Amino acid sequence: MDGRAARWAGQRETRRTEIVVAALDAIAEHGPQVSTERIAERAGIARPTLYRHFTDADDLYDTVAHRIAELLVSELAPTMTTPRGSAREVITRIVRTYVVWFSENTRLYRYLLSRSMEPLAGEQRPATAVRQRIGELLRELVAEYVALFGGDPRIADPLAFGLVGMTETAAVRWVTTPHASFGRDELITHLAGWIWGSFDVALREIGIRLDPDIPLPELTGRSD
Repeated sequence: MDGRAARWAGQRETRRTEIVVAALDAIAEHGPQVSTERIAERAGIARPTLYRHFTDADDLYDTVAHRIAELLVSELAPTMTTPRGSAREVITRIVRTYVVWFSENTRLYRYLLSRSMEPLAGEQRPATAVRQRIGELLRELVAEYVALFGGDPRIADPLAFGLVGMTETAAVRWVTTPHASFGRDELITHLAGWIWGSFDVALREIGIRLDPDIPLPELTGRSD
């Protein structure tokens, strides 16, 4: 690729990124069924110009959905890759980050789901992929601690993915249900308590007794 072609490719990628950012703003303002006209208007371009940067509307919509998935994972990942404090504090931090993101980005999440109804050839839909990644991060964290305490780390996979599913379902139900019975902080407290209860039962079944309020040992290779 010569210098001119490289510059053009860079400019094209920059413009694609700007359009995706405009789409996120349009979704936040108008909701998950936002039209390409609204997106183009927010980006300050004519609608036909969108297709100089994206193959078609589906290409644009799926690129935006993948970006939303990246935003959620990037928000949550540090709570699991660099855990700090007691088990209760780590769990509460994860849950708080999750619930706050959902409550502040409800329209983005609904958009993510709307682009995840049918499977893509050869790859996961964004909502499925984000659940998978969050489950993997939690599984890795749980497995390391279980192994450190002398238990069987195989429990980490079903436990982590089950708890991710429960937390997502509860958070989505809360943000999409008018007149939710709990305030946000109450929901976080309850979810964190239920999750700790699940961990406690699972750990006791393999002979591990863990005080949820004593700082956890640092995991090798996970410091900042």
